[in-house]
Amino acid sequence: MKKYTVVVIGLGKIGMQYSFDKKRGSSSSHVSAIKNNKHFELVGVCDPTKKLQILFQKKFGNKAKILHNHLQLLHYLKDNKIFCNLYVIATPSETHAKIIRDIISTQKSQKQSSIIFCEKPLTETYNVGKRLKELVKNSNFQVVVNHSRRWSKTWQRAFFLKKQIGEIQKAAFFFSTSPENKLLDQMRDGIHIADLLHWFDIGSKTMITRLNTPYFIYDFHMWGTLGKIEVLDYGTSFKLYKKQISKKFRGFEELKLIKSEKISESMLKNSYDEFTQFFKGKRKTLSTNISDAIVALQVYKKCVYDPTIS
Repeated sequence: MKKYTVVVIGLGKIGMQYSFDKKRGSSSSHVSAIKNNKHFELVGVCDPTKKLQILFQKKFGNKAKILHNHLQLLHYLKDNKIFCNLYVIATPSETHAKIIRDIISTQKSQKQSSIIFCEKPLTETYNVGKRLKELVKNSNFQVVVNHSRRWSKTWQRAFFLKKQIGEIQKAAFFFSTSPENKLLDQMRDGIHIADLLHWFDIGSKTMITRLNTPYFIYDFHMWGTLGKIEVLDYGTSFKLYKKQISKKFRGFEELKLIKSEKISESMLKNSYDEFTQFFKGKRKTLSTNISDAIVALQVYKKCVYDPTIS
């Protein structure tokens, strides 16, 4: 069976450490999602923290080359003539642009196409994102940003069934910052909402309420002329309502629950499954692209960012 080569740049939380959180599931980090996919071969990783390098070797063995930084890793690939199908960037957002540029410049002689799978956001500014798009346009690389809801069966249900609720009248997000994020970094969580607003094309109709609660909230409601959609419980619960003649009041209509689903999934697993299908030629396009990531930056600034939060 053909295996597709992949490297992971960054062994932090989403890069590797979520692998060890039993509550998050078996494919909760890039490293674990790759290791759990039989179609991928992890050929190299890098991180400047020695402790994380040792932890990776202890948990996942020494088949993959372990290096200190992304430049060492890229030159290792080039010097050893290793073609890489998939480059995963799991580093802080301020480093993304440079790493993408370095991948393209050091590997520019490659003839085959590769995917750069970058953690969100693509960059911290819209203008840098536009320049990256121009750079990628003339290369053999596709940049895909991990706006993870694009690979969620729950959110895909909501997107494809929204036509059943008629013309969208209003939508609302209620969310709190991630419990582990003590600095209330708005971009960290808000960029996902920004991408959903772009994807669903409901930016002008959506009310966003950010709650500074000690518990996690991520609830979405969307009302149409014919019904309503809800995505609740951190994206694991999907509900579809349709209007009907009211059983309570003469001359009125009310909502009836038509479909209710609980979906347990790993969005990271789903993304790597999609990449596999793409590399096999069974998909012509991916669920999202660099243009979506750039628009998400605009939507975030316009619709999600709250200047009153420091």
